Amino acid sequence: MYKNLCGKWYCVALTKNMSEELELRANWAALHFRLRRNKTFMQVCNKQIRLALATTTLAFSLGVVSAYAFDPEKQFKTDEEPRTVLRYGFKAFKKGNMDAAIGAFRFGAKRNDLASEWQLARMLQRGVGIEKNHLAAYKLYSKIANRYAERAPNMQERAYVASAVIALGRYSLHGIKGTNLRRSPRRAEDHFYRAAALYKDPAAQYELGKLYRSGRLGVKQPRSAARWYSLAARKGHARAQAELGEMLFYGEGVRRRPVRGLVYMTKAATHSARKGVKSIRKMRRAAFAKASEAQRNAANKIIATFAPRPAVKDRSFALEDRVPSGAVSNAAQGE
Repeated sequence: MYKNLCGKWYCVALTKNMSEELELRANWAALHFRLRRNKTFMQVCNKQIRLALATTTLAFSLGVVSAYAFDPEKQFKTDEEPRTVLRYGFKAFKKGNMDAAIGAFRFGAKRNDLASEWQLARMLQRGVGIEKNHLAAYKLYSKIANRYAERAPNMQERAYVASAVIALGRYSLHGIKGTNLRRSPRRAEDHFYRAAALYKDPAAQYELGKLYRSGRLGVKQPRSAARWYSLAARKGHARAQAELGEMLFYGEGVRRRPVRGLVYMTKAATHSARKGVKSIRKMRRAAFAKASEAQRNAANKIIATFAPRPAVKDRSFALEDRVPSGAVSNAAQGE
């Protein structure tokens, strides 16, 4: 529908594409410029202008599709190669085009592409480019885990599957507020054990050690905690190194070995540059303050003989880890 105002035509109909919408806004801007010169006329027409603005705003808020909206069905072929879809999604993510990234990952997830499912679940979990939805993320992680319940993932798939299982463990440990998923440390233990024992994932081994050390299963199991911490620490997991070092230094449920404890805590503080680095350094300083001079000197001599080794990334907190470390694929290289 069109109306004539002040000798100029303008549109108040719902726009069907972005070009019409831009043209309409340009017309409104020109109209406002002219109306400023005549305050009396502006008062008369102000009501009609507000109505027109409200009409178009409502149309777009209700989801009127513009010509520039991303449509994965048009962008990709039905039999599109999964790595092509994944690469497109990564590039869009890197450029900040979340609409295209999410559309690509949804397209891949509908076709059971593992990497697309994992990435979409992580974005839903963290609310990156999309509204945070823990229950939807949990369902996607469950879909990944269930698919590999009866068969082992290959080397490229293992990191994705392990990360999904660890996420399920954390959700089980804390529950999801407002849903039927309640806290269940026993169920969390099952998830962590699967990723730690079957997939040899250091993050899962650390989570399992922390679970046993905390006593959330009803009783503390320091020996089991130290064993799983040790496995993760050997792979460079900084938090596992720190907590194992603390247990050894103070003799927490294990034989006291202060020098080895100081070594582990120093390695953790040196390697860690992530979220937990402050707490790790604080832990190390407290231990060194209580250690004797002979223990400190012995620890420093051992540390001096070690070659630098990068710490394992903690995938549970890294937004930038769009592909889990170890999941080597052409799609990841296309970022």
